[in-house]
Amino acid sequence: MNKSRSSQKKKKTNKRLKAKHEKPKKIKKKKKQKSQDPKTLRAIRIPVEPQISQCMVCEEKKADFYCTECKVHYCQNCESEVHTSFWKKKHKEFIFQEPYFPQEKINSNLCDKHNKELCLYCKDENELICGDCYDTCRKNNHSILGLDEYSNEISQKIKIILNKIQKAEIQSNETIQKSLELKNKFKIEIKKLSNFIENQSDLLIQKIQKSKINHLNLLLKVEIISNTKFTKIINKNEAKQEEIKETKTQIKILKKLKKDNKTIKLIRESKEIIEKDSEEREKEEILIQRSKEEFDPKMNLQNRIKLKNENKTAWNSSEDWGLICGKKIYSRGKHEIKIKIDQFPNTKNKANLICLGVIKTENMENFIENDDPEKTYYFKNFWLRRGKNESYKEKKENGKGILEPYPEEINLKKNDIFTILLDMDQKKISFKLNEKELGGWGNLPEKVNFFAYLKCLEGKEKNQITII
Repeated sequence: MNKSRSSQKKKKTNKRLKAKHEKPKKIKKKKKQKSQDPKTLRAIRIPVEPQISQCMVCEEKKADFYCTECKVHYCQNCESEVHTSFWKKKHKEFIFQEPYFPQEKINSNLCDKHNKELCLYCKDENELICGDCYDTCRKNNHSILGLDEYSNEISQKIKIILNKIQKAEIQSNETIQKSLELKNKFKIEIKKLSNFIENQSDLLIQKIQKSKINHLNLLLKVEIISNTKFTKIINKNEAKQEEIKETKTQIKILKKLKKDNKTIKLIRESKEIIEKDSEEREKEEILIQRSKEEFDPKMNLQNRIKLKNENKTAWNSSEDWGLICGKKIYSRGKHEIKIKIDQFPNTKNKANLICLGVIKTENMENFIENDDPEKTYYFKNFWLRRGKNESYKEKKENGKGILEPYPEEINLKKNDIFTILLDMDQKKISFKLNEKELGGWGNLPEKVNFFAYLKCLEGKEKNQITII
């Protein structure tokens, strides 16, 4: 076991030595450079007391040699094994026989040149000098200091350096504190930002989910609506197809009927009958249009008539009489004008009058300005009358002029409804009182306007009528 261990150790040391001895020339040059440097303190080899050491390779025998290059103690066998012919030539000057060992001792208090105590400092040489060196430095005009002065300068420099170091330490501490504070602040802000981001992300996720649900609901609604519309369209198409089928069947039937002349005659006769019936129905269904009449404030004789209710109601403010016309011109069609009697005092007294009728449109201004009732057709509260220049004599002679008086004496009352019926296609006029026919006549002018004549000489209340 011991032999195997020793062989393993030898192998390891051989490997280590081979690795060290790869570049021996460079090591020599470095040593020569160190020995040539005058400023560095020189190493002195001093014989050492005889020592007995073991071989560092086999660790069994005593050492006989020491190699300063390998820095290893060898016995004779190990030295011959390591230092072969090649390495022996290289390491010859570095091998020393026991008991001499190379050791470097340095004495810092003695001068290297004169072997005297160092007592001064030369600035130019930048080293400590002795008394003998002082003479040479003085001759060369070097600046020389004592050891105390030199130590003081060094101490001051050291203090300055220490102060700088302290300031730097303080600044570094401050910067460290500030950096720590900033670090803490950044941590807090990072936490806040992280919390904010988390909250916002949660909110965004919720919004996205809601929008997703809304979009899905909308899609469902659209699907439902589209399905309903498609079903309606399909139903309509089916109905149209059925109608087309029916029409086709009818066309087939008609084609068959056309072959028979009798059936054709019957169809023509039935068409004529239907057309006649439709014409008669149209004639019967023609309704009398109710006029949207109102009084014209411009056609007001001396502004004696007052208007209200959007020019639908007229009343005479003075105790004498007043005359006013309507706005609408009647030239075609059938029309109906209804008037309600709001006030009519002392109806039995013939001094109080209400006349309602129509006048030729071209004579309307002359009627207002000059009281010229030419081509007027009106109802008076005692009889019906037309025209002007026709007296009772003319009536007796030729029966033209004034219309024959109504057989019964007519008296208007409050809340009576008087109706004027106009057929401008046939140019006819007729009158009704509370839906009772009073008669009328034809030969109206081409264009007429409605007018009202109000007169009240007795009674506190005045005449008032309203178009309804």
